Amino acid sequence: MPELPEVQTIINNLLKQKIANNKIIGVEFYKTKVLKNSTPKEFVSFLKGEKILDIERIGKYIIFKLSNKKQMVVHLRMEGKLFYESNLTKPDLRFLMLSIIFDNKHRLSYYDMRMFGTFHIYKDDKYLDSKEIKKVAIDPLNKLCTGKYLENKSKKINRAIKTVLLDQTVVSGIGNIYVDEILFRCKIHPLTKPKYLKSQQYDLIAKNAKLVLKDAIKHKGTTVASYKFDPNHTGGYQSRLLVHTKAGKPCPVCKTIIKKIKVNGRGTYFCSKCQKQVGK
Repeated sequence: MPELPEVQTIINNLLKQKIANNKIIGVEFYKTKVLKNSTPKEFVSFLKGEKILDIERIGKYIIFKLSNKKQMVVHLRMEGKLFYESNLTKPDLRFLMLSIIFDNKHRLSYYDMRMFGTFHIYKDDKYLDSKEIKKVAIDPLNKLCTGKYLENKSKKINRAIKTVLLDQTVVSGIGNIYVDEILFRCKIHPLTKPKYLKSQQYDLIAKNAKLVLKDAIKHKGTTVASYKFDPNHTGGYQSRLLVHTKAGKPCPVCKTIIKKIKVNGRGTYFCSKCQKQVGK
């Protein structure tokens, strides 16, 4: 699933490709399941004639700011991909769900092999009051995401700290890969309950979350499965992973063999020596 660094990389790439300020002249639908609060006819009417002015992010949601105070909110879910392509490029019709057509002979195509992604449309910033956005917590790159914030949000939750950090209502955008990397750098066992962590450890989580996510954005996200930020480019952060996907290999710090377990159904990688579990 694209997480915060991948979503931010996609946004950066679309803006770099100069998607903004081109007029939308139509929409081609291949699978309409992606539309969640409009019919195809309403979606076309809403977008036609407008321009993308800017693209922002809330957690893992991509917010397309359109002309005339309109917004299109996209969530990529498990396998979604947004590619800004020339009309001369042959699309992969197996996974194409819709294409937004611009007047400069380009299109914004949404591909999704699992078809879980979502498109919502709003006007006058009403997306901020939508049930999807209202439940999304601040993300680690927000200056308000401090150790104290994480401690206050987490301390009374009786679940593993890894599960808590994956909860988008506690802190948004981190994702499975990055939680493993953050907890390893903090020397915190993924099964440790929040009540056993000290304030200094929450400070470490906040600090390392910012460092890891910024570094991942710098390297254009992590590709361990199918993530691409455009048709010809994958992420580069996978070469910098310390523990995630490294089961059976030596810890980069102490050489203990890295283990893989399941935490709430999620594959989880850690070093049993560097990350001692506190409490049960």
